Amino acid sequence: MKLSEIIKRTFITRKCIICGELISYDEKEPFCEKCSELWENQVNIKCKRCSYDREYCMCLPDKVKSISHGVAVWSVFYDSSSKNQMNNIVYTIKRQGYRDSIDFCAGEIKKRLLYICNLHNIDPSEYEITYPSRKRSGISKYGFDHVKRLANALSAKLGIKSVRLFANSGKDDQKDLDKRERLKNAQKSYKIINAQYVSGKKFFLVDDVMTTGATLYACAKLLYENGAADVIPVTYAKDNF
Repeated sequence: MKLSEIIKRTFITRKCIICGELISYDEKEPFCEKCSELWENQVNIKCKRCSYDREYCMCLPDKVKSISHGVAVWSVFYDSSSKNQMNNIVYTIKRQGYRDSIDFCAGEIKKRLLYICNLHNIDPSEYEITYPSRKRSGISKYGFDHVKRLANALSAKLGIKSVRLFANSGKDDQKDLDKRERLKNAQKSYKIINAQYVSGKKFFLVDDVMTTGATLYACAKLLYENGAADVIPVTYAKDNF
């Protein structure tokens, strides 16, 4: 065994990305035994709106439908109305920036994205990745831009470029606002930087969670206004209504 592997196994601790329990470095998935069962149950949950299995559910917020022609990518259901343990995966990305969480979620997004691209005859190599940047206060509080990290991880897995195109001057948290307020806040918060780069290009617009679709709508609208040829929203999770 290489010295680097011995050091990793000795000094690097891993935590289950759902419950935080310490797990073996050799575990393939970033879950403890108990949470592995939770994950298996999660991926088989049916949509509360259409009753289809997750794999076949195509339900989207109206705003997302309007800017993506009904094509969008998401991996799992997220339940904003409860304290579902599965939500912890999103929180470990937002608040702790766990590498295991980011890498795992990027992998799940990749699988779903390639499935959707194949379904709609989309060539992912024609696209670049961009993302709604975290607001400055969030970066100051947590020390990182979680969406940038997620976008860059997906970029590496797909072998396509990730580029920062948005500045976020927002002051209010989207989670504290209702549906109408979220849209207004998103529209006034995001600005395009390097606008000349956008024209004629296709983008996967990556975020962590799709709830009302306000952020995705506002950013996609800016991309289209600056000449983007196509924009497909891509998130790890979608609120299960």
